[in-house]
Amino acid sequence: MDNLTKFQKFLLTSMYKEVISRQPALPMESANYFHDSDEIRDLFSPESSSDYIADICWKLNEKGYISCYPGDDLANDIKLTDETIIYMENKFKNGLKDVINFLSKFIP
Repeated sequence: MDNLTKFQKFLLTSMYKEVISRQPALPMESANYFHDSDEIRDLFSPESSSDYIADICWKLNEKGYISCYPGDDLANDIKLTDETIIYMENKFKNGLKDVINFLSKFIP
């Protein structure tokens, strides 16, 4: 994640937090699914514009952190890649506790 901006790291980690928060109520395939970049915006950065979050999603897609598909000027069918999940599992050994601690560093 050294090739990401602070906001990209925040958004990606927030997505991972949401995925692990959805489990075990949902199977991994369902937990690791976001309808589109507007859903990402609404969940994690409502003050940002739709275009900005879509652009961030495309950059994360290009770097292999997420997968998504184009349509209606949005990133659609967004999922964290297996490589991202593996990285996050190794980075946050204590799970949700470590993720929340990491994300707290981004709150002004």
